[in-house]
Amino acid sequence: MTRFQVLVADDEAPARAKVKRLLAEDVRFALAGEAADGTQTLSQVSALHPDLLVLDVQMPGLTGFEVLEALGPEHCPAVIFSTAYDAFALAAFEAQAVDYLLKPYDAERFGRALDKAHAVLRSGLPDTARLQSLLAELGRAPAGRPLERLVVKVGEAWVPLPLADVWRLSAEDKYVRLYTGQGEHLVRQTLRALEERLDPSRFVRVHRGDIVNLDAVARLEPWSHGDGILVLKDGSSVVLSRTWREAFLRAWGLEG
Repeated sequence: MTRFQVLVADDEAPARAKVKRLLAEDVRFALAGEAADGTQTLSQVSALHPDLLVLDVQMPGLTGFEVLEALGPEHCPAVIFSTAYDAFALAAFEAQAVDYLLKPYDAERFGRALDKAHAVLRSGLPDTARLQSLLAELGRAPAGRPLERLVVKVGEAWVPLPLADVWRLSAEDKYVRLYTGQGEHLVRQTLRALEERLDPSRFVRVHRGDIVNLDAVARLEPWSHGDGILVLKDGSSVVLSRTWREAFLRAWGLEG
């Protein structure tokens, strides 16, 4: 019988030990590995390709939510949340996650979560729609607080990238290219989805495919037909479309 491989991610050693003990009692699953923080979780998923991820929401370094965003729905295993969040907070995720475990939970509750996961995994159908819906929910929460960082891959490592260090975001199909003083990075998100989470007092759309950090703009030069050229402090340039000209000028401190 094929046993589905499980990665256990929790920063508390007793919590990981509990999950491992309960997994050992279920012949349908086998332990693939464990991780003690968000960055290690990303590395372990990339190396081990588990079928199921038992994921703590609140971990140091990167949260469980940031782990899912960094992986993207196409590369993420099925997920069971393990969290101390209350039921009200979890209501937004209940319809998208395979299941969630509200700490403290017992063996019976853990078994029901594994039953759900087993049914999903046995179906053989990709769970990308569920995870895309989940990530859309995560993108709207917590309400009113702009995104402060993204997680990017540098070589074989995953590192947090503060949004304050990003000068420009450019759309590339289903990806976004991030330009920083230290180089460029691709993230598996759409520009529109990211725009909804950025601080509008700092990041402004200037073209259909570009958003800039206002702090990175060195000067505005006229071009043609109402468009302009924004020269950034690193010497690069980006078109300021007349469609977004007035909004940019207001945000920059000028009137259109």
